[in-house]
Amino acid sequence: MAQPILKLENVSVAFGGGRLRVTAVDDVSFALKDGESLGLVGESGTGKSTVLRAISGLAPIRDGRILLDGREVPSPRDLAFYATVQMVFQDPYGSLHPRHTVDQILSEPLAIHRRPDPDTLISNVLRDVGLGPSFRFRYPHQLSGGQRQRVAVARALILRPRIILLDEPTSALDASVQAEILNLLEALRAEHGLSYILVSHDLAVVAHLCERLLVMQRGGIVEEMTADELRAGAVANPHTAAMVAASRGFERRANSL
Repeated sequence: MAQPILKLENVSVAFGGGRLRVTAVDDVSFALKDGESLGLVGESGTGKSTVLRAISGLAPIRDGRILLDGREVPSPRDLAFYATVQMVFQDPYGSLHPRHTVDQILSEPLAIHRRPDPDTLISNVLRDVGLGPSFRFRYPHQLSGGQRQRVAVARALILRPRIILLDEPTSALDASVQAEILNLLEALRAEHGLSYILVSHDLAVVAHLCERLLVMQRGGIVEEMTADELRAGAVANPHTAAMVAASRGFERRANSL
């Protein structure tokens, strides 16, 4: 069996100390295969986004370890890690610097990683996400929500990473724009051989983009299943069954995206 590209082993994340300590992620373990799209689903506050932040180095790990290509990732993360793993955040309105043009936003990671020929790389990545050269010198306030999220995807993609962490990437968008971004992510994954970890509370989104999903509750994983099993309602955990029951119609929506 091929070695997973990313692996979490008994990872826990806690904030605060003593009686005020809150455990956000509790003993989470899973592996991401190369080229796989894996979903983390659950209600708000179940620790889904904190898992992504732990992977990316934005949340402190109390216990456990994270392996990238079989090697434990350093803390703090180094440039080699960020050349391999990038993240797209939930809010396209808050994740882009309001006083930077699209050119500046995309130039920054290239400068940090000392990549040559930034003009060509920026032009190529804008084309990849469906934005033409006319968008290069616009500011975020001159873009629609969907266009801003395309810029955020371009920023994550421009270093040509192998893994992209997606934290509710469409939840702040209208339904029609949401479908466009999901289709874009699907096409980019196929074109560039990307691996995704997608956080969402929307079962339709997960069924559309992921082959496999993990259900989280109270900071832990309570069930693992394939997207086909989700569509068929083949769930074992009562919490998962309640989620599916509360989301009737997700399969029809997923098929229409």
